[in-house]
Amino acid sequence: MTINSDKVVNIYLCGPTVYNHVHIGNLRPVIIFDVLHRLLLTLDIKVNYIQNITDIDDKIIVKAHQEKTSEKKISNHYMKAYLANLVRYNILFPKCFPLVSEYIPEIKKFVEQLIEKKHAYQAGSEVFFRVEGNTKYGELSGQKLKKLRSNFRTVALIDKEDKKDFVLWKKTDKGIKWNSPWGLGRPGWHTECAVFIQEFFNGAVIDIHGGGSDLLFPHHENERIQYLAQNNREISKIWLHVAHIHWKKEKMSKSLGNTILAKYFCEKYGTNVLRYLILNSHYYQVINLQESLIQQGVDYIQRITNLLKKVNFYLYLNKSNPSEEKIALSEEFRQETVNHLLNNLNTIKVLYQLEKIINFLNKNLSEEKTLPETEKAINNFHFILNILGFKFELPIYDFSDKLLIKKWQTLRSNRQYEQADKIRKQLQKKNIL
Repeated sequence: MTINSDKVVNIYLCGPTVYNHVHIGNLRPVIIFDVLHRLLLTLDIKVNYIQNITDIDDKIIVKAHQEKTSEKKISNHYMKAYLANLVRYNILFPKCFPLVSEYIPEIKKFVEQLIEKKHAYQAGSEVFFRVEGNTKYGELSGQKLKKLRSNFRTVALIDKEDKKDFVLWKKTDKGIKWNSPWGLGRPGWHTECAVFIQEFFNGAVIDIHGGGSDLLFPHHENERIQYLAQNNREISKIWLHVAHIHWKKEKMSKSLGNTILAKYFCEKYGTNVLRYLILNSHYYQVINLQESLIQQGVDYIQRITNLLKKVNFYLYLNKSNPSEEKIALSEEFRQETVNHLLNNLNTIKVLYQLEKIINFLNKNLSEEKTLPETEKAINNFHFILNILGFKFELPIYDFSDKLLIKKWQTLRSNRQYEQADKIRKQLQKKNIL
């Protein structure tokens, strides 16, 4: 990945359809893009990052009907729950989260222009995109138009020109609907993202577009062809598709009922465990999750937590805080970390760097003496934790804690080890040691 620091990097991530709580598989692309976001900010690059929220969908209508409430209440409830998960998992917020329901005029205008350019047509009270004749259709996902002709199922729509054509404006008798030149209805799913990118990036070719791997076809393929037809230019320079999380070798999905909700995972294991499990795999490879793998993540995060307590104590005793100093001492290390992430977000190599630091500090960290190598390693330690988005809550020593630490030090200096051990146990209960 080559990045010019003199420009703004434009990023778009397909966000959730808010009809239910998100599971940990839904959060994988979000966490991957969070690391990308942090990398760019570390490089002092301006980021224009947009993530949409789909608040109009058949699934939302079904949920509202089941719960005997309005679609708006359903979408608002699950949108708030989603944003709470972003805070919970230490995700840096994008610039904004546009809602489909707030951009209906722009969507209708976009569809009208596609009709004028003969790329779309009205069929009854619906509008469809005309796939036949668009020779670039299928290039993104590697689909062959000829093969697609035979694979598409016959659709019982008399007025539809071709079974490959997809809907831009959908006639509906259920749920929320809007007036349009074609009749009452609502937008097709594939159109919303194309419109958002046109609106928020002024019709430009953005730098990075992404989402889950299941969005590659048909969603991103259909989104891309609309944008290309409308603007006569590609929608994105780079596409970043993040693979699924499987549970015991089966795709994790709400329909299969094998999901682990992000909120419950956090309550049981903590947010850092999920981030570690996600970053310890290449984003384009499936994660086959099972209890033993989760336990590995729990053990790893506990190692970091224990080391951070030691580092915290070391810094207090030595009245220093390398993590707040400039990274000049570790410029070579910093550049190596950045290069790994610029190389297709190779978080595995960054975690390997982190492992070496953990081993070094556990072996060499001592509260009795300060060494330049230790200070440098602590600096590197904090740098990686920050750029990967880990967040740990460590105790802040109050006055009584400091008195206890002083008493412990005095007892040790006087070789009163039995009394010192009693104080040490008190410090351990306070999560200081």
